[in-house]
Amino acid sequence: MRPKHIPESMVRGKSPRFLPKHIKCPPGSVLIKRTTQEDLIMDKKIKALGLINYPTSSHFNTTGAGPIDLTVGNAYAAAHYVKHNFGAKTIMNVWSPTTLSDQASFAYLWIANGPADALNVVQAGWGVQPQLFSSNYSRLLTYWTVDGYRKTGCTNYLCPGFVQVHRQISLGMVLNQISIYNGTQSDIEIAILRDGEWWLKLFNQFIGYWPQKLFYYMYGGANVVVWGGLAASPTNELSPRMGSGHFPKDGHQNKSAYFKQTQPWDNVNFVYPEADKLVLSASRPDCYGSETAPDDAAPNAIDLFYGGPDQCNL
Repeated sequence: MRPKHIPESMVRGKSPRFLPKHIKCPPGSVLIKRTTQEDLIMDKKIKALGLINYPTSSHFNTTGAGPIDLTVGNAYAAAHYVKHNFGAKTIMNVWSPTTLSDQASFAYLWIANGPADALNVVQAGWGVQPQLFSSNYSRLLTYWTVDGYRKTGCTNYLCPGFVQVHRQISLGMVLNQISIYNGTQSDIEIAILRDGEWWLKLFNQFIGYWPQKLFYYMYGGANVVVWGGLAASPTNELSPRMGSGHFPKDGHQNKSAYFKQTQPWDNVNFVYPEADKLVLSASRPDCYGSETAPDDAAPNAIDLFYGGPDQCNL
């Protein structure tokens, strides 16, 4: 299956550089990680410990009043944009922040709509989450919910929801090309777009979709786009790194984690955010920072630089 109305030009861009060389399913079949009982137990344990890999519903405020504090044990540095949309795309550099076995560090693009107690969200990006994957590799991650992260939704394939259509790229795939501090940067381009369903695109490849019937408040699009980093840790431990592990104030070029050329989709075109509607925030500015700057390659773009070191009590 393919999107029906999204322009064909969207699949003419560059392909991912890190496609698995020896993994490709035959026509008519797709690649999906087998979910084990241990996976489901660990997913519940992560939620019970508060090591959530997404903002709580309080981060999103569809009235435009701005975000409020996160729950204890989490911290974010992000940009919030409140305007009607049908998704968005962004370019983010990939890092491998050091985390303990019960911590996590993420970079996500969130699309959201609805009241706090019934918030509808789809999100995609990269993250390091050892408890769920038993490793410290950076991976392609997604999440969805329709009740503000209360009971519904899950990471990747851990519950029914995301429909896989790609024969070679799967959720949870290891992103083995990592950015180097003061060196080469490794980017991925992520897009979440509504075309009947809510489609996920990596570079020029459509990976799959979340069925529209899952979402009550996103039938006619969404009202919030958020992009940034999130770190999670038990309150009795010092926090992990976010992004490159360095504050944006220490330098942008080849030093800081970033989101570049982020553009909401208005159902016809990608458009750059209006500067007066962009809200920059960091829940713990002493631990993690966020800054914006013009994009060198796209004059109308506003780039987000975010992140920070470890050793904070969240």
